[in-house]
Amino acid sequence: MTTPQTPARHVEVAGAGFAGLTVSTALAQRGWSVRLHEQNEDVRDFGAGILLWRNAMLALEVIGVAEAIRDNGVRPHYYETNLDGVSVSAELPGYPYWAITRPKLHSLLAGAARAAGVEIVTGSRAVGADPAGELLLEDGSRLTADLVIGADGAGSAVRSSLGNPVQERKKYSDGVCRVLIPRPEEFRGERWDRVVDFWTLKPDAMRILFIATGPETLYLGMMAETSNERASRIPIDVEVWSERFPHLAPIIELAGKAEGGRHDSYQTTRVAPWSAGRAVLVGDSAHSMCPALGQGASVGIVNAVDLAHALDQYDDIGEALAAWEQRERRMTDDAQARSAHMAETRTLAKGNGFTPQLLETANFVSAAVSPELAARYPVPEANRSW
Repeated sequence: MTTPQTPARHVEVAGAGFAGLTVSTALAQRGWSVRLHEQNEDVRDFGAGILLWRNAMLALEVIGVAEAIRDNGVRPHYYETNLDGVSVSAELPGYPYWAITRPKLHSLLAGAARAAGVEIVTGSRAVGADPAGELLLEDGSRLTADLVIGADGAGSAVRSSLGNPVQERKKYSDGVCRVLIPRPEEFRGERWDRVVDFWTLKPDAMRILFIATGPETLYLGMMAETSNERASRIPIDVEVWSERFPHLAPIIELAGKAEGGRHDSYQTTRVAPWSAGRAVLVGDSAHSMCPALGQGASVGIVNAVDLAHALDQYDDIGEALAAWEQRERRMTDDAQARSAHMAETRTLAKGNGFTPQLLETANFVSAAVSPELAARYPVPEANRSW
């Protein structure tokens, strides 16, 4: 006599960004039936570059993507801060974090999702969710599941449909233009495999975050106050940026020719709770944060892997969601608060800003990560708060 097998639990996921792909892969690898909905006709990312900190790399080890990121990205030798053309600090030597282009990261995550058996449906827009366990689509479909996940970004339709979660929103005076450019010859080689944070604060704050993302590409995060309309334009206004950073004129010229750039204003959205019944939020839909700390994507990836892990530990989905949020909430709230403080004070411009306390988010270890796995990414003693 054959013992009947318990049917696989089923999840409907809205949003094929970093968090949506990560949680879909992690659940599929644990035996869930997963259907992932992407509103666009293609599964791809339109961004420029990204830093993945130790917390994210450990989480990505769990789903088997970290090695490909190490192979395709760049480990910065250090993080240099330059104020008004003068180098004021060089931090994080030996710290385990990687830079990679966002399209490459997205491609690697999408490949892992498909390999795990995730069904990806494009041109499928979610407009809400029912806490009883239904994903609502724009075409009128109501898809029943054991769990519904809203990973549909900062403007989440799933979040807006879940009754009245407490939402605290704050906008800041700064914004950032993100572009990916060809790596000029003078910035090639291991010597330039680093992060350089160029600042000028007068007459108003402007910043160019220079990150090598591979042998052929550089990512530029060009921050300015949103009231500075010319510095907030896409395509990049070469004249206004070259006037403030004349020593970077060659790469600013390339930035002015870049295609696919985007401008985003700094903002934070704090949501509580992250779940209602059998519907849950993950990634920017739950905890968008301004990019001053560079942890938005990393925290979303960590929380996505930990969500899958928690669902593996409890038979009851409600208990799993409560335990997951209790574990992740403090780390996530701290990351949002730290990034907000950095945006408001521009403290990184002074250099030597990566204190052990500030790095607590980057050093957070997912509950899904074994001690043996964590040991592969040792933290230099100077960067520890323990």
